[in-house]
Amino acid sequence: MCVFIPVVTMKAADLTDTEVKSARKLYLSKCAKCHKLYDPARYNDADWQSWMAKMTKKARLNSEQADLISRYVETIRMKNKTPAR
Repeated sequence: MCVFIPVVTMKAADLTDTEVKSARKLYLSKCAKCHKLYDPARYNDADWQSWMAKMTKKARLNSEQADLISRYVETIRMKNKTPAR
């Protein structure tokens, strides 16, 4: 079963300090366990959403974990996105 993770634009302030700590720990343990951490800002929204769906399944994340990682990574994406010229 593939989990669809909607792309949500949010700021880091939308995550509590506790959520940021939990998300970072989960991100490192589930994502960096198998591969290097890719810069999510280098992907367009559709491609990143597709990768998140694939990796959610591979990492065997439950819906709460997937949501937390998705929200955390989205803050990184928005922070690192290069503005369009």
